[in-house]
Amino acid sequence: MAESTKTLSDDAVREILLRLDDVATLFRCAAACKSWRRLVAEPSFLIRRRWPRSLVVGYFTQRCRGTKFPGTSPTNSNSQLAFVPLPGPSLLGTRRRPLSSFFPADDVAAAVVDRALPLATRGGLLVVRLYPHDDDLQPNIVRLAVCSPLAGTWDVLPELDCNTMFACSDDYNCGILPSSGAGHNRPAFRVLMIGGDKDESQFNLHTYVSGDASWREPTKCFNKMERQIWSMVHDGAFLCRGYAHWLFVSETNFFHLLNLNIETGRLSLTKLLCPTKENVFLLAMDPTYDFATRRENLKRALRELSCANRLTAAADGTLSLCVYRGRRLEIWTPQQEEGHQSGDGDGDVEWTRTRLVDHRLTELIQLLQRPACIWLGEKSATLLVKDYHDQRIYNANLDIGTLEEVTDQFHDHARSTIMPMEIDWPTFFMLRLGSLS
Repeated sequence: MAESTKTLSDDAVREILLRLDDVATLFRCAAACKSWRRLVAEPSFLIRRRWPRSLVVGYFTQRCRGTKFPGTSPTNSNSQLAFVPLPGPSLLGTRRRPLSSFFPADDVAAAVVDRALPLATRGGLLVVRLYPHDDDLQPNIVRLAVCSPLAGTWDVLPELDCNTMFACSDDYNCGILPSSGAGHNRPAFRVLMIGGDKDESQFNLHTYVSGDASWREPTKCFNKMERQIWSMVHDGAFLCRGYAHWLFVSETNFFHLLNLNIETGRLSLTKLLCPTKENVFLLAMDPTYDFATRRENLKRALRELSCANRLTAAADGTLSLCVYRGRRLEIWTPQQEEGHQSGDGDGDVEWTRTRLVDHRLTELIQLLQRPACIWLGEKSATLLVKDYHDQRIYNANLDIGTLEEVTDQFHDHARSTIMPMEIDWPTFFMLRLGSLS
């Protein structure tokens, strides 16, 4: 086989590889031949190929998650940070394994990541907060590491001194943005930390770029008091078409987007005029009702899906907002003039409801006792729902409107911290092929 390829030009081999329908076959070809691997790893090849939708390969889990700044580190294996693959053929093995097992056996220092707190994941990368030594509890120091299980590498970031209990409350957020241009088979990335630090009423953005010796100077975002915006809604920075977005909600229940142009570093804040957040518990406890009515209203409110207001992307990659209101799941997208990007400027913006998720799905969710969304796939149209009444977990498919119980997939981890790992195929190829070079 190797001899026959000598008569074929790179262009001819490239066209043959592009015609391979099965992703697994393509990967085996790239792994078997160094010259083919070089062609497949080219960004132009990865862009030209039509890939399946992103996939969830498993989830990171950690039991006994106490506080966001723990006073002691976990000591037994059940409370350590681990990866659990989904049932069936897996890209990362078939059994639960500690995070450190992804790294070379001679990297004895890697065991420290098993004692870490997972903060964010994207594109096959995981950012964790490292536990300090028990005799070195400095709440003003944030120690992070970025792990790449696919590439088998991890990097400890420089310490971030933010002079407060940063990352200990609900008004902080961590995101990781994979980048191009990695060297020495190590993925490039950018870590973004947003929070109200230094006892200010100001949200600040802290940025670290892989390879830098230190964190960059913080950027002021906006004043909480002036805007009446206290906390973030989405679990991490949402990356879409060259922008990172964070979702906030104001005291008046308006959604706001903080937008970062990744190339220029420009920040903007936009207010969504519609939709608004629905506060079902506030409505349920209306003091004009008698006690018995309020109790029944509260029971019904507990059956409403909570935590479902999250950013996502439409099939064409357009920034979208999933909201739950009026007992329905809706998808909203921004109204834009041609050539205008979401996040280009400050001010008020109009959004339009472009989709109503199949009502059969929301009816199934309402049969649960205390449903809450614990994760929304950025590209996989998957909503992970947990019923806190009996700790059961369900997979809601927004495309076809189905609700499937998947508690057994999580074995005895249903009461743990659960952070699914979603990757796209180009990222998978770049990281895995890079580790083979």
